[in-house]
Amino acid sequence: MGIVIVHILLGIAVLAVVSCYLATLWGAPWAPTSMVKVDQMLRLACVQPGEEVVDLGAGDGRIVIRAASQFGARAIGVEIDPIRWLIANALIRLRGVADTARVVYGNMFGQDLMGADVVVLYLLQGTNQRLQSHLANQLRPGARIVSHTFSFDGWTPTVIDGDKRLFVYEVGNLGPEVQTRFISSD
Repeated sequence: MGIVIVHILLGIAVLAVVSCYLATLWGAPWAPTSMVKVDQMLRLACVQPGEEVVDLGAGDGRIVIRAASQFGARAIGVEIDPIRWLIANALIRLRGVADTARVVYGNMFGQDLMGADVVVLYLLQGTNQRLQSHLANQLRPGARIVSHTFSFDGWTPTVIDGDKRLFVYEVGNLGPEVQTRFISSD
């Protein structure tokens, strides 16, 4: 029986390593966002009840769950890692927000964002650059994009939380003439 447990644990370890490697290829390794930053991201985006929030690279679904449960949003996450996708949807059910939140299994580069009011992401700089034209083409004026740590080249954020390294962009208001508001979230 002990050898079976060792094999199961070894299999889980191999899956975790492969999952981390693939996540890097897909857009970013999984690095959970603290709940303090999740709340600040959603506050900075001025999420209102009934708005659609999309989390690209949803991981365990924490942003989706929080947007639905605390902000009254309709929240959709996109996750390409099948293990994290399963975990996220299990947590959504456990938290009782399955009627307003879900994580879809898929590639964020093909996600339809036309109905999104807010897009949230914590990806790598290169991934942000690859996503930039998709965001610009899909999102309507007034939609907000909140990026954790990494910015978008050529776009001027409307709000920067320097302490938490959060950048907020408003579609239709992305050029250099934008007046950026710097805040301290302490």
